[in-house]
Amino acid sequence: MNRLFRTFFIFLLLLSTRTGFAATNDIQTSVKEKSDSYAVRQALSKNLAGLTSISSQQYQVPRQTSSDLDSLYSQAQDAQQELSNILNAVSSENSLEILLPPIKSYNRAASKVAHKLNGDASQLTDLARASLVADSIYDLVHAYETLSTQSQIIKVKNRFASPKQSGYRDLNVLIKLPKSQMIVEVQLHLSEIANIKNGAEHKVYEQIQAIETLAKNESRDLNDIEQARITQLRQVSHKQYHKAWLQYKRIDNAALITASVA
Repeated sequence: MNRLFRTFFIFLLLLSTRTGFAATNDIQTSVKEKSDSYAVRQALSKNLAGLTSISSQQYQVPRQTSSDLDSLYSQAQDAQQELSNILNAVSSENSLEILLPPIKSYNRAASKVAHKLNGDASQLTDLARASLVADSIYDLVHAYETLSTQSQIIKVKNRFASPKQSGYRDLNVLIKLPKSQMIVEVQLHLSEIANIKNGAEHKVYEQIQAIETLAKNESRDLNDIEQARITQLRQVSHKQYHKAWLQYKRIDNAALITASVA
């Protein structure tokens, strides 16, 4: 009887071990399949379709590790250097120009916290910031993918898919730096659009500001002539941005035709 019991016990033990092993394998396979599926979904084609398919979304609430401006500001310079190192690594794999301005001045940061962020410095995400300028859509999409492997993407605003009213387009990204854990801003530009923003568009902006400032200083609304002038200036900007964007679309279409013929 004891021998029969021992045999039955061993049989149950082997059965449970085999079942547990199979379940573990199933879980591992499921995780791997989900991971592989996620990787496939994240793979972007290096063309206009891939660029515009990048979703504007927030992966988590952008909050710094501290709500104290002085504490954040004391870390900002090191964070800017960390950001510079990451962008140099991204640039080494792509044909890119890195624009790394000084950290936001303390006075401007304090003003933004007080007037736009309800006194909460943890919402200040552009103390350290930079721009990447690409000559082609291919390089820009590749740079975005590389950036996502070097840091944690927190928020994306894709203005290539949904441009500003002026026609301006870029990819605005908030990332969390791996070492300092500070959230910083990176803008990814196409060179022809960036040139307009920093050149002709800036002159238009200055003219509009001058018109609006004059009316404000005189404590009055804009008159019909001023409103018409501002509308005209904005139309000029829109045409310039549209022309630059069409240039990239033509290049992309030509590449697609070449690929289909090949």
